[in-house]
Amino acid sequence: MMLWCLGTIGTNFNVDGYFNFTSSCLLLALWSRILVGMFMFAFVHIFRLYVYIRIFKRRQKVTYVQYLAAAILYAVIIAAYGIPVTLMHNKLTVMFIPEFQTCVYGQLFSEMSFGIVWAAWLAFLVMAYMARNINTSFKEYKEMLIIVVLTSISIAYQTVVHHVVREYTAYRWARITSTFFEYLASQTSLVVLLWVPVYNCIFHRREF
Repeated sequence: MMLWCLGTIGTNFNVDGYFNFTSSCLLLALWSRILVGMFMFAFVHIFRLYVYIRIFKRRQKVTYVQYLAAAILYAVIIAAYGIPVTLMHNKLTVMFIPEFQTCVYGQLFSEMSFGIVWAAWLAFLVMAYMARNINTSFKEYKEMLIIVVLTSISIAYQTVVHHVVREYTAYRWARITSTFFEYLASQTSLVVLLWVPVYNCIFHRREF
């Protein structure tokens, strides 16, 4: 989530001196924001729901093999997409605009990037539907629904902004709202997911 936020600041906001230590739009936009940010966020939730379904619905064990396979699958996906894109010319991917100190996405790169994010997020929605009748000891499925709503709104807004307002970094309102929705999805989701277990562990230890 931290890398997602760092990538969002770098590609959306005019922060003086930010590029002195980042220097690469592609590093921020592709790796930090898309692959290690949005995509990992969705991928982690997908695997989390897979574990729930396997344990509580199928009554099967989850071993280190499943965890290792998930890590390998994630690495293969981001390598297969990220490495070729990284080797492309920045005019085809993301360009740095000195006047605004921000990054501008190429149209094809934008479509491909949000395509992989939407594919992961739709997979998460399917898994969330499959796990709809599963209630853990913390009864956190309602919290998961809140995360689904917040993140879906964020991704949908990013998609609209990137495709409707092509030079959106030139508009302050677009940069501010884009960053706001991404922060809302990433940071609020963590709080929403943890506050019930933390509260119950502190005040209702015997029941939980």
